[in-house]
Formats: sequence, C-alpha cells, structure tokens
Amino acid sequence: MSKFHQIFSKGKKRQPVNESDIGPFERESKNPRIEIHAEDGNAMVIDSIDDATTFPSPSPSSSSSSSYINNDPTQYPQHYLQTNEVSSKMKRLCLENTENNLDACQKTIEITNIVIPLASTLASDVAQNFALFAPLINLFLELGKEIIKLYEKAEHNKSLCSFLLQRCNCAVAAIKDLDIRKTEHANFFSKQENLELFRVFIKCMKRIKKFIADVSQLSKLKKYILANNIEDTFTKLVEEFEGCMSSFNFSFTIQSREELLTIKDEIRQLRSLLENINGSPNNNTKQSHDEFFKGVDAVTGKNKEFQKQNRHIDANPSDLITCIDHDEPLLDGGQYQQTGCFCSKKIEKRQSINDFQFVSFKEFSNNSSSSVLDQSQIEIRRQVNILKELKDSDHIIRFFGVAEENFKFYLVTGWMEHGNLYEYYTNQTERMTWPTKIKFALDISCGVAYLNGCQILHHDIQSANILVNNDHKVKIANFGLSKKFSEFTRNISHNIENVRYMAPEKLLIDENENNTTQGERVSNDMKRKKVPYDSKCEIYSVGALLWEIAELKKPHSDLNKSEMLVSIRKRVRDKYREPLSAEVPDIWKFLVKMAMEQEPQWRPTIFLICRTLSDLNEKYSCLMPNSPLPNLKDDEDLTIDNHPMSQTPRILSVEEAIQEHKSNNGNKQLAWQSFKHHSETNIDAKYWKGYYYFYGEIPELQQMDQQERNRIALEIFRETADKGNASAQLRYGMYLWQICNYSEAFKYLEKSAESGNSTAMYNIGSAYWNGNFVEQDKMKGANYLIEAAKKNQPKAIEMCRINKIIFI
Repeated sequence: MSKFHQIFSKGKKRQPVNESDIGPFERESKNPRIEIHAEDGNAMVIDSIDDATTFPSPSPSSSSSSSYINNDPTQYPQHYLQTNEVSSKMKRLCLENTENNLDACQKTIEITNIVIPLASTLASDVAQNFALFAPLINLFLELGKEIIKLYEKAEHNKSLCSFLLQRCNCAVAAIKDLDIRKTEHANFFSKQENLELFRVFIKCMKRIKKFIADVSQLSKLKKYILANNIEDTFTKLVEEFEGCMSSFNFSFTIQSREELLTIKDEIRQLRSLLENINGSPNNNTKQSHDEFFKGVDAVTGKNKEFQKQNRHIDANPSDLITCIDHDEPLLDGGQYQQTGCFCSKKIEKRQSINDFQFVSFKEFSNNSSSSVLDQSQIEIRRQVNILKELKDSDHIIRFFGVAEENFKFYLVTGWMEHGNLYEYYTNQTERMTWPTKIKFALDISCGVAYLNGCQILHHDIQSANILVNNDHKVKIANFGLSKKFSEFTRNISHNIENVRYMAPEKLLIDENENNTTQGERVSNDMKRKKVPYDSKCEIYSVGALLWEIAELKKPHSDLNKSEMLVSIRKRVRDKYREPLSAEVPDIWKFLVKMAMEQEPQWRPTIFLICRTLSDLNEKYSCLMPNSPLPNLKDDEDLTIDNHPMSQTPRILSVEEAIQEHKSNNGNKQLAWQSFKHHSETNIDAKYWKGYYYFYGEIPELQQMDQQERNRIALEIFRETADKGNASAQLRYGMYLWQICNYSEAFKYLEKSAESGNSTAMYNIGSAYWNGNFVEQDKMKGANYLIEAAKKNQPKAIEMCRINKIIFI
C-alpha cells in the first residue's frame, strides 16, 4: 500500500463474565478499533483508548520484532496496569448509561407510535371539517367583490352604499383571516353550528348586495321611493349584519347615528333630483313620482325588447318587417298643413289640422335606393314607438311618429321656435345671463339623466342637438336607440363637429390609422384598444357643453377648421383643457374640470352634476330680490299729482341725489332722474343707477321683468367696480360670493376694502379669520376687522369683542 489506511470497527457487546479472567488486552473498548498499516506490513493496533489514557499499546510487528510481543501482564509497567483498571470502571459506567438510554429511546418510540397516528387523525378531521366551509368561504368572498363593483357603479345613494360597503369589507377581512389561518381556527371549523351561521351570513350579504343594486340605480329605485322605506330597510339590514358579526365574535365599530342623518339628507336630495329630472310640476309628489317611474319602466322595457329584436334581426335580416309594432302606423302627411317656414332644405314647420299644434317635419335622407329608404322608415318607426314614451319628461323633445307624403318619409317631432342652442346664444346673446345659463345647464343635465335612467345614451351631446322652444326652454333632440337612427335622421356633419365634445377614450382610438392621411403619426404606446361608448363618455360631452354655455362659443373655436381633428386630438392627448373666464362661478369651473377628466373613473355621475346645478340655481334664485308690484287699486293711483314737477324736471347734483335717496322723506323719483342724467359722465351716479335697477326703487322699474332688471344692474355693478367705485366693488363681490365664485369675489372685496369700505373690510376679515374659502390667516383677518371696527362697522365690532380682538 502506498499510503496508510484506517479501518474502523465497533466493539462487541459486553458479556457478563468475571473481570479477573479478562486480561488487559482482551477487554473490548466502546471506542472503535483502529489499525494503521504501513507499506512494509507492520501494523499498529489502537485498542481500548479512552479519555483516561494516553499510552497506546505497541502493535505487533513483523517477525523481526516478535520479541516485543508478550502476553504476560506482569511484564508491563505498574502505572499502565493501574490505568487500565480505571479505564475498565469507566467503560462499565458508559455501558450502563447506554443501556438506560436505549430503554428511554424505546419508550419514546412507543409514545411516538401512538402520537403520530393520533395527529394524523386530527389533521384529517380538520381538513374534512374545513372542506365543508370552503365553498361557503369562496361564495362569501365573491359576494364581497360583487358589492364593491356595485358601489363603484352607484349613481344614487352613494353614501348609503358606502356605509354598507364598509361593513362588508370588515366581514370579508375577517373571513379571509379565517381562511388563511385555518389550522389555528380548527376549533371553529369543528362546530356544526358555525356552518349554519355561515349560511345565514351569506343570505344577509346577498340581501345587502340586492339592496345596493336597487337603491343605486334609477331604474330600480321605484319600490323604495314610493314605499318611502329606504331608511327602514337600511336599518334592518344593518341590524341583521351586526347580529351575524356578533355570532362570529368579529369586532368592528361604526357610528350609525351620523350615518342615518347623512342618509336622510341623501334621500331628500334624491327626491328633489327626481322632481328636477321629471320636469313636469305636480302638487301630488307621490303621484308625480309614480308617473315618472311608470314612464321610465315603459321606455326601459320596450328598449330591452328592441335591443333583443335587433340581435335577432342581425342574424335574420329578412325578419325586419315582422318586428314593427302594429300600434305604430304611419302618419298621414296631409293632416299637417304647411306654413312655408323652413329651417333647412329638409326641415320645415307644419301645423296639425286636428289640434293646431306646430310640429317639425324632418325628411329622411334620400341618397339611398328605395329599398334602403323603406328599411330606414321601418327602423325609425320601430324606435319612435319607444321614444314616444319619453313624453313625460319636460327636458326631451316630443316624438309624434313617422309621416308619409308623396312617397317621402318624415320624422315628426315638436317644433322648436328658436333653433338649436348655438344659434340661440349667437343671435340672442343679451338673454344669456347667468341665471339663464344655469337653468339651461340644469335642464340639459336633467334630460341626460332621464335618458340614462331609461338606459338610453345620446352618443352626441353638443349645442347643435339642444333645441330651444318658444318659451326659451331647452330640450334634448337628435338621438335614437341605435346608430342607424342617427344616420337616417341627422342632417348635420357630426363627424367633424362632435370631435369638439368627444371623450379621450373615444377620440384617441386607432388614432394612428385614422390620421395617416392627414400626416399625423402616433407612437404605439398612444394607441388604445377600442372601448364601448358608455355613460362616462357622455359625461365628458356634458362637461364640454357646460364650458360652451359659460363662454358662449364652441370648444376649440380658436382652431382652424381644416386642422381641427388633428389639433384637438393633440390637445386632448396632452391633457390640455381650455380655460374658463374669471367671472365663471367656481363651482361651475369645478364641474367642468371633473366632467372632462382624462380618466373616465374620475368623472362624476350625471346625477351629481344635476344636484350641483340645482343647488347653484337655488342660490341664484335667492339672490334676486323679491320686490312685489305696488298694490294699486286702479289707474288713478298712477298719477303724480301729489308730486308737482315742472315740464322739465329739476336735476340734482350727484351728491344732492345721494342725500335725497338716503333721506327718510326723500324724493326717490327725483334722485333716480338725477342719477340717470349724470350716469354717462359720473361713475358714482352710474353705480346708483345700477342700485335702483337692482332694488326696483320706483314704479317705473318695478314694471320691468325682474331678471332683466338684475341683469342690467349686475352689468353696471361690474363696470363701475372695475372703474374703482368701492360700493360697486362690494356689491359685485358679494354677488360673486353668493354664486360661489370665491376667488373672483375676493379680488373685488379686497379692492373695496382698500378703498375704505368698512363692510368689505369686515367680510374679508371674517373670511380670513375663519378660513372661509381662503387659507386661514388670523393675523390678516384681525387687521381687517380692527380697521372695520374703527369705522364703526357693527358686525366687525361684535366679532372683535367675541374673539377678544382689541380695536380701540
């Protein structure tokens, strides 16, 4: 062998023999035997080595060294023999310990043989128990997801839905924890009663889901509104839910009292909203709501059937004729007398011979073959049969039917005297006051809300499709239940015009492909998948129309028409939105900004827009002073015999006219004539002229239309405020404040305060002190209040005293 090698072998088990018969070399060691062999055949045997000795015995050598082998113990040194005796005792102790350890191991093995099968049995039982709960847990978690989706789509009672969602989220989190830590909850899953409680909890979650689905959508609200039990149903569901949570020992804390107050206010707003959407005044609220929902149900039901038929017709075109409702016959064009009034080549004004009502006759496109035209009139008749049901809404144009005359077909609708909204505000700009703008915006939004409640989307909200009747009331027109209706009945080039109002998700679809002919290139990352037109697209268009109503011009009207499509797309892609003028109310600006958000999920619902505009409309109504007409019994009371005046009335100076106005027994007619006389050359006189218009101080002005008077007054206040009249700055600033245009209001109020107007000082100081629609600054507020108090402004003095502001 070229190298040493080691051989390890265990010692044999100790035999119970007499120790005196065993020699020192015959004792078996508990340690391994080690033999080390050399190349020459010599070997060293290391036997019985333990911790007590360091002297190995010499190994037998070859024949040349045999003299070293001696079996006589007496030949070994004495100390070696003594050491081996100690070693023997130590080995006996070790062997005894080993035997004891073996006994302990045997007992451990026996216990293990019992425990392992028992643990396996228990684990098997837990798995079997959990298997019964698993499908219920999955169903519960799925219900939680569905409730979240319903909340995200909620159009009404958002707060109520939110309160229920909070509770459901708590329950879902607790159930998830049960699922994740199932082995720690083995005791829970072992109880049969918990399985039954789980089923009860799932039924509760299903009822919550259905309630949210019903109260969050207009089409399903009917039974709760008419029964007036939204609040009661909510309370019962909450009690049932909390009982389930308590049964499972799940803990949560929610303040229900504040919730009920919020829900009551939300229901009140909803009822007010329904009245606005309905549009038809009715003293019997319950009857009005009932009629409203009946109309919505009728349109929704017929619309669903129409869409179902359309899917069938797409597969079987020959069945189109059989889908016509027999109750929708063609009207006789001869029953409508021509008036000679034409809006365009295809739209004319006619009058019914039967009821003398004026109607619009719109001829279908005649650019198609007779067979296609025949199909188009059938398609339109099918849809008009449904659209006629919209008659209950005061915000939607009235549909009468389809008329035939001289082999031509006409869509018959209500006559709108003033044309479309764009034509109206272009030709009658002076009528577009802010009260009118707000009323128009509210009526349009309520019309869109009514259509959405009937599950109808307009697809083309713009000023050209909003018509104005003889009473200066706007109505939504030019819509149908399918694209075919629009193609057949519209006479506008909407492919270009509707781009101004189109939502980004629709405008930027296939942009690269559509614009290659116009030289525009779009990177691949800007391409978007085709998305369906939905209510969020409609909201964007409403926002663009609100911008137009505020500015009285079409969106992006600064662009060259030949480059409009490319330029608008670039603006929208870059998230550019046209700014609004300073005089636009802040809340209006906020609505436009939210409605035209780039991402659809951030846009408000149409019902929130309606509610906000309704609140703004009320503020403007409250702003207009109610100056009743004088109680005159007959015409003789109109004489001015008690105020003898010369043929040429005396004219006071501006200062004298102001004193005359403020005098308890002053001649206000004389003051008015004096202010009018000086108004062209004196800014203070012009302000007082506006004051008289606003408050209708004299009979002459009281005979005017109140809205017209206020429009003139506010124009005068704005003009004189801009020219530095402090009183005008105060009044115009307060007007802007009341219509929620706070940023612009502050500018005028601060100007008035700087000019020394104590009331303006108080208003600005109070706003800064309390942080009302401005960043709170008590130091700045105190300075304004002190200056106002020094000028003896009573409210400023009172506020200084209450807040311990020293002003003397």
